[in-house]
Amino acid sequence: MGRIIGGFFVLLIGLGLGWGAWSSWSNGAAFRASATHTEGTVVDIASHRDSDGDTMYKPVIEFTTADGRTLQFTSSVSSSSPSYSRGDAVKLYYAPANPEDARLDSFMEKYFLPLILSVFASVFTLIGVLLFVGGIRHRRIRAWLAQHGMKVRAKFSGVELNQSLKVNGRSPWRLRAQWQHPVTQKVYIFYSDNVWFDPTEFCNRDQVDALVNADDPRQYMLDTSFLPQKA
Repeated sequence: MGRIIGGFFVLLIGLGLGWGAWSSWSNGAAFRASATHTEGTVVDIASHRDSDGDTMYKPVIEFTTADGRTLQFTSSVSSSSPSYSRGDAVKLYYAPANPEDARLDSFMEKYFLPLILSVFASVFTLIGVLLFVGGIRHRRIRAWLAQHGMKVRAKFSGVELNQSLKVNGRSPWRLRAQWQHPVTQKVYIFYSDNVWFDPTEFCNRDQVDALVNADDPRQYMLDTSFLPQKA
């Protein structure tokens, strides 16, 4: 169930980021459709430090509205090196009803946020789908093993940290065992489900039970029912 629930929540994050990407693009397109297109001049370069301590730069643009007012605004997009120089002529949009709401007519201004959100949305959605589908498949395999799996005795070979997984900086433990197929003589390594406490002191044994698909021993389930439940 953990993979299914985890995949579901990751998928929700991906869908939320996708909605954010669409909303960002849609709002920007609606703004440009009703805004006035004009030109301005870069009058200054504003600088600030980001969360990593690096200096970032934004152009300060001055423009004149249709009714003759002269206004300034700072671009919302920053870069690690100045993209403009003082005196550069730039194209921009501003809202006629609220000229202070002005934006550069540039690729970064129009597409940067929707693209970044789209990339993260795609990554989270893909991971969520894989976790969700993988979790369902894993649960079906375990259900099949519970009914049709071949019960075997595997040689217990120790307890280890599953460092491929971390939650709040902690990795779970898992039991490791090995079993030799009586027909093919191939040796298979079995791992238990994750255990969120150190089970070493409860594993004073030489063998552990496992349920195995005799036709595909990569499908298995190591029995850890002898371990106490975590309080």
